[in-house]
Amino acid sequence: MDVRYVLTIVFTAIFGVFGIYHLTSFLILRYKILLYYFILILGQTLHTSLYLFIKSPLSGELSNFTQKVSVVTAMISTFGLLLFTKNYLNIRKSNYPKLSRIYKIFVIVIVGIPIVHLLNIFTIDNGGLGQIIMLTAAISSMTALFLNIFSGFRLYNAEKINKYYLFSCAPILLGALLYISSWFLKRYYTFDASPIVLVTSILVTLQLILFSIIISFKFKYIEDENLKIQLDANKMLTAEVDKQTKNLQVAKKELENQNVELETLNRLKNKLFALISHDVRGPLVNISVIIELIADDIVNKELRGVTKKLKNQIHDRISMINALLEWSYQQLEGVTLNKEYCNLEIVFNAIVVEFQQMAKAKGIAIELDISYPKLFIDRNMLKVILRNLTSNAIKFSSSGQKILLSSKITSDIIEIGVQDFGLGMDTNWNKKLRSGGRPKIKEGTKGEKGTGFGLLISKDFVEMNGGEMFCESEIGKGTTFVLRFKVSSKKRIVDQVLPE
Repeated sequence: MDVRYVLTIVFTAIFGVFGIYHLTSFLILRYKILLYYFILILGQTLHTSLYLFIKSPLSGELSNFTQKVSVVTAMISTFGLLLFTKNYLNIRKSNYPKLSRIYKIFVIVIVGIPIVHLLNIFTIDNGGLGQIIMLTAAISSMTALFLNIFSGFRLYNAEKINKYYLFSCAPILLGALLYISSWFLKRYYTFDASPIVLVTSILVTLQLILFSIIISFKFKYIEDENLKIQLDANKMLTAEVDKQTKNLQVAKKELENQNVELETLNRLKNKLFALISHDVRGPLVNISVIIELIADDIVNKELRGVTKKLKNQIHDRISMINALLEWSYQQLEGVTLNKEYCNLEIVFNAIVVEFQQMAKAKGIAIELDISYPKLFIDRNMLKVILRNLTSNAIKFSSSGQKILLSSKITSDIIEIGVQDFGLGMDTNWNKKLRSGGRPKIKEGTKGEKGTGFGLLISKDFVEMNGGEMFCESEIGKGTTFVLRFKVSSKKRIVDQVLPE
């Protein structure tokens, strides 16, 4: 049996196993270096297996053709080796432009040689040209090998794993020198090349093992680099988070200081507001009393009318000051609700008594329609709300008209209404209040003037008690203010006993 034939089968099987393993690894891991290594092994496997066809019992034509095809298989191995080395040593246009350009030229030459060789075989089949191409292929393979060795020396210290490449290239360098030397000698001398083939096959096998090992080093290096990048990113992220946390703490501290300052200013403002309101109310009340005393002694009708008008205006200002005082007292130490179940009949009657004189002076009647007599609310705030709305209703009503204070329940909503049939008003006042504005002020039916502040207070107090205030109005036909509050429990509070 031909020993070389057997060796060829053995080493072809070894190379084939290596190739299948690394192709499978590439399909799973998708690292290009595994694909380039597979191309290198594929070329080596095909090149080694050619001896099986050369020594086959088939025709001499097939054997001759197989020898010619050996150029193609050798170039496949060289092509794979170039790409493998370029990837392993991380040679790119961005970091090593000149070396990257040289590799690009070599790749073009290595790819071009088998194309020209096959065209020659299938077209003119010129023997002389074929010999030149084969010689060029041998020189190119050897030059490419030396280029890889040079690159290993050139980039020895560029990256930690590059030094392993040089150590692993010794078998393939020695094997290539033996193989190409024997190939040249075979052309001029006749000798048994089986020992040389055996040695080169062993060296190539050793080379494949070493390349497999350095690929594992490459993967370990990539993993370490990725871990380093991740750790650096985590450090940067941690530093940024710490920085932002410190900024937030500083901002929080500044905000707390501002809040303390605002609270101090707000308390001061409210105290000043209350003091001013109190100091203004006292003189106005005294003036009102003096005017009433004078009015009883005035005989002149015209002067009596002026005095009456002045008394009404002072009464309006006193009502406004009272509202301001009520509101400012609530604001002195922050809003504190004192909600309780209120008997609306008692509250409504108190409002009627308070405004009886003012309504009588204008010939206006105040009527009550109490369908639902109970409401869970801050009693003092409710009085301030009704006082402001009733004062406005009297102000914009004419003699002979009436004002209706009502209460009713629909589903789970309790509605309180203050309705007049006077001048009417712009219903967009609510939008203006929400945007921080104030309703447009106009004179009452007898020239009374207001500030619009009562609606602001009423709206605030209604919302503080969890309710909503709505306005329905038509110019010339009157205005209805509706206060809506949700029932605090499923059981209607009408069944509860209220204090008298």
